[in-house]
Amino acid sequence: MENENQNNFTLFLNILAKIIAVIMIIRYTLIIVHTYYPFLQNGIILDIMGYIDLYAPLTLMVVVALSVVWNKSDILKLIMLVVCAAIIIFSFFPAVRQTIEQFTGIVQNTY
Repeated sequence: MENENQNNFTLFLNILAKIIAVIMIIRYTLIIVHTYYPFLQNGIILDIMGYIDLYAPLTLMVVVALSVVWNKSDILKLIMLVVCAAIIIFSFFPAVRQTIEQFTGIVQNTY
């Protein structure tokens, strides 16, 4: 019974990862088309795309990581959850993010 629940949860995570990936593909397609043929006005759509830029890769990373380790040992699950939690927590502190951006040379695009 427990094995079946783990398989169902892993299946759910895989489906969720595919949905997030499709949303990201649609978002990048819209931005590329908008670059050549501007049809989006400043407003809610570009704001939503900004949130997708910020949260979709992070969410996809967490979902795929959990899907990989979910059927593994509890220690590995715990390590992955702690690492994912650390990434999420540090992403909400602007000073830490700015320090990492300066250190790595990565600059966040804003719309």
